[in-house]
Amino acid sequence: MKELGFRIRKSNGVAMVMVLWVIAILSVMVLEFSFAMRTEINITRHFKEDLQLYAIAEGGMQRAIAEMIYKHDPRVQQLRKTMKEEMPPEKREWIADGRPYLLSYDQGSCDVRVMNEEGKININLVSEAGLRRIMKNIGLEVEARDIVVDSIMDWRDPDDFYRINGAENDYYRSLPEPYDCKNGLLDAIEELLLVRGVTPDLFHGRRGSKTEGEKIERVGLKDVFSLYSSGEQIDINSATAPALRIALGIPGEVSRLIVKAREEKGFDHQLDLLQRVPELAPFIGEITGLILYRSRSAYYTIESRASYLEGKSKRGIKGIVRIDTREKRGYKIIQWIDSLS
Repeated sequence: MKELGFRIRKSNGVAMVMVLWVIAILSVMVLEFSFAMRTEINITRHFKEDLQLYAIAEGGMQRAIAEMIYKHDPRVQQLRKTMKEEMPPEKREWIADGRPYLLSYDQGSCDVRVMNEEGKININLVSEAGLRRIMKNIGLEVEARDIVVDSIMDWRDPDDFYRINGAENDYYRSLPEPYDCKNGLLDAIEELLLVRGVTPDLFHGRRGSKTEGEKIERVGLKDVFSLYSSGEQIDINSATAPALRIALGIPGEVSRLIVKAREEKGFDHQLDLLQRVPELAPFIGEITGLILYRSRSAYYTIESRASYLEGKSKRGIKGIVRIDTREKRGYKIIQWIDSLS
């Protein structure tokens, strides 16, 4: 009987251990399943948010394109002139100088900026002297400036003869990831990143703080150059303050005064410019030939950034469009960037 009782107790103990192991295994499985389900829910939620934000950003893009089509429509322009006094601010013509326009939606908001490409200088048409002036105004030292300018000129010209500080195939083919020198005009402004001496910081610009409370910002080549502007001149009514400072070589404070003065009305001619921004007078003799007034460029860069009313989720897109009444939709997408920081 004692032996039988011992066996029964031993069997009960084994059964208890097995039950505990089963419970432990089931608990791990339940926890794993719960974790997997929560991960799936989070992925689905993030995917949904991303789609919603993209739709909001695309809506901002389409609104900006519509505004640019209106800008080039004589009938709309005439209507706006006759109704100027009665028109509320939100119905007025959008200014393509990079200023923000905020659009509100049920799920969030959208910050839209439109920049006329005439507010930049054409990288394929700018002269060597113009390149040197701009690189100097950006702040490059003499040696770095010579390398960048000569290399851009070598990249654009059709021959294999390199300038003193330039680069041709022998340089580019010696890189860890070799490629050929273009020996032709640029097809995209980002192509500058392939040119010797053009670093990501130089191309994109660099932002940071020099001392506490004092912000510094270096303009990037992408903020100054374009493929779609008419040449070496810059539109005084659409260029950003940094682009004006770099392209014209004027002080930053004067460039900001120009932007402030044109908020309500653009400049019609040089006399109008000097009357409203007299601080520009000491520099006007050197920059007269570099300024355009009231250009009719049909090329625009549009940046649209969407964000939720609550939360940190954001999504941005960017496009370069050409307004063309011959197109079925009235415009043509020249470049599209699906993800913008």
